[in-house]
Amino acid sequence: MKKFKIKADWKKIFRVSLRILVVCGFLVSVGFTEHRRGEMACKEVLIRVDDSLGNSFVEKDDIDQLIQDKFGNLTGKPLQSINISLLEKIIDGNPFVLKAQVFSTIDGKLVVEVKQRTPVVRVINTFNESFYIDDCGVLMPMSEKFSAHVPVANGNIFNRETEQKIRRVTAREISDTSFSPTLLEKIFMVSDYVRSHGFWNAQIEQIFVNADGDLELIPRVGNQTILFGDEKEMEIKFNKLYTFYKQGLSKTGWNQYKTINVTFKDQVVCSK
Repeated sequence: MKKFKIKADWKKIFRVSLRILVVCGFLVSVGFTEHRRGEMACKEVLIRVDDSLGNSFVEKDDIDQLIQDKFGNLTGKPLQSINISLLEKIIDGNPFVLKAQVFSTIDGKLVVEVKQRTPVVRVINTFNESFYIDDCGVLMPMSEKFSAHVPVANGNIFNRETEQKIRRVTAREISDTSFSPTLLEKIFMVSDYVRSHGFWNAQIEQIFVNADGDLELIPRVGNQTILFGDEKEMEIKFNKLYTFYKQGLSKTGWNQYKTINVTFKDQVVCSK
């Protein structure tokens, strides 16, 4: 009976062992660093508010004051004594804040990063109440310090600022004949489309809800009213309107027509 000798690959064993040691050393080092950091006193609170989109609803002083009101002065307190989750939750409660993220650095600083909400339309209802709808479909109050440059929706709008969030409607739902969005959802869908397309974002300044509940768009350039109807076939309507702008109004002039109706299939009907 033959005996087989197993030849050990010592080089491979050494490499594997070395990797295990490195990983274990890294984990121990991280655990030790986190423990030391938790024991450290907070040296400084750094507040960073993202205003890359030009929104100034929230400023550093606002967040600093909020922290002071709820937690007092955090500088000098042990980092492990600061409830980061609660701090994030409180900042997220600001109606102009989309997301807050709080973390500590290795040198003992507490970093607070704040992302603001981005409004897509300002609604003025029949009760003369004003509020925004942001790009997530969340209703925002007006701000005393900043006014966003977004289209204004007004007219026969009887909705108050009671809904916390508008439904994000899918293309399938829009095409479903049984689907019936609320008026605010219609306004949101059209406004969100306008915001996401550079040409229309620069052109449309107002959405008016007429007595029949249909939407009328008021452009920045020209004196005409665009009879848009509802949210159905929205992209087709905007494409028709864009073609008419390029091929029609560019030749006849921007003030040639009083109304431009895009609610009819495969055509644009105008009146002088």
